[in-house]
Amino acid sequence: MQYKYLESRPDRCSGELTLKGTRIRIAQIINMLANGYTLEQLHAEWFPQLTVNTMRRAVEEATELLSANVNAETVLQT
Repeated sequence: MQYKYLESRPDRCSGELTLKGTRIRIAQIINMLANGYTLEQLHAEWFPQLTVNTMRRAVEEATELLSANVNAETVLQT
């Protein structure tokens, strides 16, 4: 399965899932959403380099990964 918005690389954030081409961990974004931030707030206050759509799609991909119960390191490692 190919992912457009997420990647896992051993040389970046210890192999944790990040938004492709960044060091921003998807877990950080999901945690901030769980704590009440909106994607619009995250874009405006924390991650202006990311579009709201990019963050939304990355969260959707992470959800797909979790739903499929797949080892992300195995699937995404480049």
